[in-house]
Parts: sequence; structure tokens; C-alpha cells
Amino acid sequence: MNSLAQVYDREFRIRGLRQQGWGRGLIAVAVLIWLWLGYLLVFPFSADQGANRKAVECESRAFHQNGRYAVTYARDTGERCDAERDWGPITAGLLLSLPFAVLGTGLYVAGACTVRTAAYVADIARLNLTQET
Repeated sequence: MNSLAQVYDREFRIRGLRQQGWGRGLIAVAVLIWLWLGYLLVFPFSADQGANRKAVECESRAFHQNGRYAVTYARDTGERCDAERDWGPITAGLLLSLPFAVLGTGLYVAGACTVRTAAYVADIARLNLTQET
């Protein structure tokens, strides 16, 4: 391979590795959002009642049940707890994380294919060199 081809091959590999890095970073952002949403759903919390009033202890959204059967979160824990951990922001967080996950996965796969293609072309070039000699 001439030096210009080697420079192009090196830049091609670097571009693929850079894409993989960006993909990993975006996937990490999505995972952090998912972990935060999991925390909001699984762990108990306390809700403020207002000025000079004691905070109310609330069960988690995922594990609540006052009676034999869990009916609704609002009925089991009360309106204040239901209003504190509303489904709206949790769903918005999930929707916010989807572009990060999709774009990150796409970039990672494209980078991995680029790196693998460069390795394949280098292997073919080496095989052609060994056959010629």
C-alpha cells in the first residue's frame, strides 16, 4: 500500500472509532436517564405539605398496596403523593431518552462497521501481497 492509502486507512479507522465513542456517550446519556426514571419509580419518597407542615412519606410508584389488592396509586397513597410523582414527567423523561438511545446505537453500529471494514480490507490486502510473492 502506498503512503496515501495508508493515511486514508488510518483516517477511516479513526473516524470509525470516533463514531463508536460518540455512540457510547449517547447510549450512556440514555442509560443515565433510564436509571433516574427507575429510581423515581422504585424508591419511596417524601412529599412536602406546605409551610409549617410535616412532609408526608409516600410509597414507591412501583410497589404500593394498602389493602389486599392494589387499586390505584392515588387511592393507595393519597392525592399528594400521586401529584408529587406524576406520570407526565416520567413519560417525558422516557421520550427524551429515546433519541439518545437510537442515535447512539446507530452511531456505535456505524463505527463498528467502519472499523471492521477497515480490518477486512487490510486483511485482503495482506492476503493479496502474500499470493503475489
